Amino acid sequence: MVGIDLSTQTPHMVFMGNVAKRAVLLSLLIASACLAGCTSDDDSSDDDSAIDLVIYYDATSGMIQENIQNGQQVSFSGVELTFDYAYTNSADGNIESYYFEAGDGSSRITVQANDTGEITYNYATHGLFTAVLGAIDEAGNEANESITIRIDKRILWGQSGTDNPSTMTIDTSPDCECDAPTKIAIDSTVENPPNGFGIGADTVSVKWILTGEGVQRESGQEQIADGQNAQWLHDEFNPSKQTWSLDVELTGNDEQVNVDHDVTITYNDEESKPNPLPTQEQ
Repeated sequence: MVGIDLSTQTPHMVFMGNVAKRAVLLSLLIASACLAGCTSDDDSSDDDSAIDLVIYYDATSGMIQENIQNGQQVSFSGVELTFDYAYTNSADGNIESYYFEAGDGSSRITVQANDTGEITYNYATHGLFTAVLGAIDEAGNEANESITIRIDKRILWGQSGTDNPSTMTIDTSPDCECDAPTKIAIDSTVENPPNGFGIGADTVSVKWILTGEGVQRESGQEQIADGQNAQWLHDEFNPSKQTWSLDVELTGNDEQVNVDHDVTITYNDEESKPNPLPTQEQ
């Protein structure tokens, strides 16, 4: 009887098993790579671009301020934001231009990369803006990303020496396709300035009235003696997109008063995180 040495066959069978395992592992790795390559970011268009879009910015929010005295605008300051594109590069050649779309209805700002690596924009209206930042290289490749910018507004409104205060209008309609503000905050002071030598010094009765579409908020009646003042603090939440009216109603006599409204229009903190240029410590 001829014997068969099975030990000479076993290594061959084990070798075939390792090949099968390696084939399965390789297939899984290829499948994983395909899935990773198909994943995209809705806020960026540069996944398949030759451009490596790198943009730094220190802030994505701010508050504009308007000062109105006796019916005239005496000052206005917007929110200036700067974006640094200088670290952007392309595998297909030089970067040709950078651009910025503010999201407030203004035209796209485009600069030539040979001239500057920065774009600065001054926001003059309030809202939650979707801004688009992008670059184009000399081969025609383009990459961009979207960020959210929050701009609140503060209004300083004053009227002096009046016995019939004017109406202050508060426009809560944002300058973008976005949600309405979350709050109007009112800090208002009415002063009954002292009459000289106490002659003709009278007390004045005052009431604040905030009016919107189907909404009216009133303060209690306040008595302001000569040389004194009264304050009304009020927060109006979810004011919607409309124009509100703030009135000061005086009764009792013809005393002249000084009115000062400090009003802020604010949004939810939904702005994108700042992306500052890394320091050596970072």
